[in-house]
Formats: sequence, structure tokens, C-alpha cells
Amino acid sequence: MTTRATVIINHPSDREQVARWAQKVEAGTIVEFRKKTRSNEQNAKLHAMLGEVADQVVWYGVKLKVEDWKNMFTASLRKAQVVPGIDPGTVVPLGIHTSTMTVDEMSNMIEAIYAFGADPEHPVIFKEPKDPDQPNSDEPSPSSEPAGDTASAPAAAGEDSDPPPPGSSPAASLTEAEWLKTAARMLWSATNVGGDTDANLAILNNQRLAVGDLCPPETASAIKEKAGSIYRVCKQAVLSEAPPHRAVPVIAAYAGMDEKELQA
Repeated sequence: MTTRATVIINHPSDREQVARWAQKVEAGTIVEFRKKTRSNEQNAKLHAMLGEVADQVVWYGVKLKVEDWKNMFTASLRKAQVVPGIDPGTVVPLGIHTSTMTVDEMSNMIEAIYAFGADPEHPVIFKEPKDPDQPNSDEPSPSSEPAGDTASAPAAAGEDSDPPPPGSSPAASLTEAEWLKTAARMLWSATNVGGDTDANLAILNNQRLAVGDLCPPETASAIKEKAGSIYRVCKQAVLSEAPPHRAVPVIAAYAGMDEKELQA
């Protein structure tokens, strides 16, 4: 066993691992238990997003690795200085380690990746990392939905949602593109910044249910995934993880609309 080890307890097997280590370590070993911090959550989200970029984007004919994309985004965020390498013909960016990033820098990094993925030239669909200790906050809980209501909110990336039956709502009169733009306007109009964060998040989630009611039958999963991405950007704004002025162009790009049209 190494002199230093970290375990994030998510499952019973993690607890068993800690117990096994405790039985084997030498007397005098220091063990520290602490709650997960914001930086841990951001780190998990960052690496999940980098993995999705690496899976979905071909950069100038090359599939880059996760670590390569991390260096790319970090260098962009920090405006890294590039110097000639030791070997002839090589260059090296300086100061691109993410381990020294502050919470604000990490938030800016995540925003930069969202913005990159919203660019039509290299679109990326992002999935929200799941917190195993909490219910999925992106999806309404069963108790929050009226009995018999089968309409669903915009699906998160990679998830399917059942649209309402034909003729049961105005959804039948909307095209997929119109619904996506409507979803963007509705979700953004319900994105409140400042004040009671929990109340603001509840308003956004209720609006998400209303958006789901308008989902046209047989809407393509790619369209639903974009709606899910729009919701997550709005949620970031509510949670103060993304400033509104940066959220607007990302949402508009996902919806395929002008920023002025979004805010009309």
C-alpha cells in the first residue's frame, strides 16, 4: 500500500476497502475523514465532460485523449505561454496544471467546455455526472408528478423520455425545431439568479415539466438531448456556476437561435 491513499465513498465496496486498509496499516497511521468538497464535485464533472469531448470530437483529423483535451482547455483558459521545447521542433505550454485551480477557475473551465460543445462545428452532448448519494436532481421525483401524468421533462443526454400521447397537448402542432426553441425560451425565462437558490431551482424544475408537456410525439433523442443540455446550462446559472452572460450564447447555440430571439 502507498504512503497516501484517497477513497471517495460511494458504494458499500468503498467502505469495505477502507475497512481492509484499516486492518493492515501500521500503528500511528493518520486517517482523515472529510465531506466531499465543491472541488471534488467539479473535478468529477470536469473529467466526465473531457471524456465526452474526447469521444465525440475529431480535432483536425485526430482523436485526442482526455489528458490532451484537459491540456488544451487549460491552456486556453489560462492563456498559457508557449515556449520551444528541449527537442528541436517541439513546443511546450507552461502553467497548465489543473491541480492548482481555484473553485472559480474550475467553474470557468467547465463553462469553456460547455461553450466549446455548443459550437456547431464540433457539437458535444454532455451527460450530467450522477451523485450516487442523492436522487437525480435533474429528473423530477415520482412524488412531484401528478398521478397519471406521463409527460416527461426534456431528457438528459443519453436518456429516453416518453412524449405525451398525440393530441393530448399543443405538442402536436409543434415541430421538433420549434419545440426546442420554445424549450430554450421557457427554461431561460424561468432561470432566476440571486435570492433563494432552492426556490429558484424549484421554479426551473417546474418549468422543465411544462416543457416536457409540449414535447412533440416521436421527437428525436438528439433533440431531447439538446433540451437536456439547455436545462443544465440554466441550472448552472441558477446555482451561480455560470454567469448569465455566458449562459445565453451557449443556450442559443444548442437551440439553433439568435441570442436576441432567446431573450425576446
